[in-house]
Parts: sequence; C-alpha cells; structure tokens
Amino acid sequence: MPQTMQISIEISDHEMANSIIKDLESMVDVKVHMWYGEMGDKGTLAIKSSPDIIIIDDDLETGEIFRRLPKMGHIFPQTAIFVISNDKQPKHIVEVMKAGATEYLVLPLNPSVLTNAVEEVRAKLTETGRMAKGTVYSFISSKGGLGSTILSVNTAVTLAQTNDDGNAVALCDISFQAGDASVFLDIMPKTTIADICRNFHRLDVSLLKGAMIKHTSKLELLAAPLNPEDHEMIKAEHAEKIIGLLTKLYDRVIIDCPSMSVNGFTLEAFRASHKVFVVIDLSLPAIRNAVRLTQLISKHGINKEKIEFILNRYEKGSTLSIEEAEKSLGKRIYWLVPNDFSDIMSSINEGEPVVQLNPRSLIAQNILSLTQKLKGKLSDKEYRGAKTAFGRSI
Repeated sequence: MPQTMQISIEISDHEMANSIIKDLESMVDVKVHMWYGEMGDKGTLAIKSSPDIIIIDDDLETGEIFRRLPKMGHIFPQTAIFVISNDKQPKHIVEVMKAGATEYLVLPLNPSVLTNAVEEVRAKLTETGRMAKGTVYSFISSKGGLGSTILSVNTAVTLAQTNDDGNAVALCDISFQAGDASVFLDIMPKTTIADICRNFHRLDVSLLKGAMIKHTSKLELLAAPLNPEDHEMIKAEHAEKIIGLLTKLYDRVIIDCPSMSVNGFTLEAFRASHKVFVVIDLSLPAIRNAVRLTQLISKHGINKEKIEFILNRYEKGSTLSIEEAEKSLGKRIYWLVPNDFSDIMSSINEGEPVVQLNPRSLIAQNILSLTQKLKGKLSDKEYRGAKTAFGRSI
C-alpha cells in the first residue's frame, strides 16, 4: 500500500505554520514534522531520514531563502521543497525556482493548491518506485443482474468507513452506458470520467482529484457518465493513465466493471488489479458465462491466478451445489454472499449502501468480513462468508 508521506515545516510565523499543518493533516497518509524558526543545527537537519517534502517561508527582507534553498537541496537531493511567499513578482519567483524550489506558493495560501501540490509529489514518488502503488480490485458479473455493483459499492464503502489503517479508498465506475454506483451512493455527480476524457490532454493529479466525489463514508467516487452517449469519448488509451493515477493517489481502488464486458478499458483494469472478482450465482447460465469470461480474459494475457469467484445470493440447499459449480469453474469459490433480498432492496430504494443503512444485517456483516479478508485480517483463513450448522467454515 502507499506509504505515509513525511512533510517537514520550517516557518517562523506560528499562526501560518499551524494553518498549513491543519490543512495537511486533513489529508490521508500524511505525517507532519513541525519546526519553527530558522534552519540551523535543528529542524530538518536534525531528521535522520529525508522528508518527502519540506515547506519553508520566504524571508523577503534578508534574502535568506537564497542561502537556505541550495543548502537544503544539497542535503536532501530527492526532497521536494515548497516555498511560501507574499512576493508575486515573476522575477523573484523565477529566482527562487532557480535556487532550488520545487513549488512556489503565494499567500494567502489556497488549501486546494497546497493539497494538489502535495499529491503531485506523491504521484511522482510512485512513478519512481519510492512509494508503493495502491491495491486494485475489479468486480464484474458473469451476466446482468447478479449484483456486482451492489457488492463493489458496499465493499468500497466498508473499506472507507472501517479505515483503521488510515488508507484512502476510491471507487471507479466504468459501466459507461449504465453506471449505477452514484445512484446506490445517493450522489448526483457534477463531474464524471467523461469530463476527464474530454480534457485528457491536461489530465494530472489536480484534474483527477477535482473529478472525484466525496461520500459520507470518506469514499471518493469517479462516476460513470450521466449520459449514455458520452461513452463514445472514452477510449481504451485513456484507461492506463486514469487507473495509474488512481493507484498513485489511493491505497485501495475498487473498479466496478460492466457485466460480461471485455474491452480495452476493462482489460487495463484487470491488468492493474490484485484480484478480479467474477460475481456469479448458482445457476447454469451464470456458471457457464463465468467459465467463458475467465477463458476470454486469460486469452488477453491476464493471469488466471488473480481471477476469483464471488458467489452472490447464496442459500443452503440450492439445486446446484457449490461443489458442482467449483468443478465447472476449475477453482474454489473465493467468497459466499448470503441472499438478503429485503435489506438489499431497502438499500437500493433508500439510495444508501446497506452497510450504512443496516450495518447489523446479514449481508453487511458478510461484506465486513470480506474486507477483513482483503486486508489479511481474518483469523480463520478457511472462512469465506458462510459456516455449517456446526460452526465450521463451508
């Protein structure tokens, strides 16, 4: 998962420093080291390991900035240095940048400008391998109506709201002609993935973050187009950069894919995924399509080992048994989700994820256990969402 960014602040104005610290600490995966006063034998120089970012102020009267910047750059050659200043003159800005500043931020400081600058550094650290990429999980149904969007939305929400490890979570809806993730989250998106593709020539961290919609669970959504015809502007070549940026900004990325759809965009999602979850039920059409879908994905070079099966609407005593399904699939089913029709329908009609609407429900508890498994925190390694009457994992 992405590592925590280390940011050191060396600003003489305590009020300004505290304001900046407050803005930074509202971000995920950021740790701030606070140093007031001048840099000498304390401050950043006292830190044994290099911070990812150093933020300093510009002493306009003494010109001290031109001594500090080269010294910092020599000691911390891989560290980004942000300079905060009241001086808006282009000549001074150019001189400060030549002296070694990575970013020049003008007062009064806009919090979103600071956030975007930090995220740009995070993205660059990921590209160079100094910071790990986020984990991606894709959900796709073997036929329509199996509930993969319900599962992906509720899994993403659960990961976000049970955020005991401080990780940032994103949900990306790539059902471009019929995306329902925003509906299930009761969100009316002002921006969608279509807007990103429309402005793809200037896609960067700032543009992507601006298109993300925050949910009450702290989940951030990149919504599917509101107009089905907008799917025509979304091309396969857009996928790699969009998904790549998501993995640089978020620790966990859930991608909701259209049912039985293998195209350039979904293939890129599968390539980036740690797991590709094919959602099935215990019906012959679903099992048959799952086999065909797996074969098709594999033909495009996706490792079969990352493809897993989630059995939705599981009920004991079904006509088709789990064993028969697994024989056809050629693999043990990864997870069993109970049939909780009443709670799911209430969730859909209320426009609220079931894990929030009724967290004590059977399916909400099941999805909570699924996220624990994804985090590697299940004590029973054999458990996959259901137990026998004697308490043994099925």
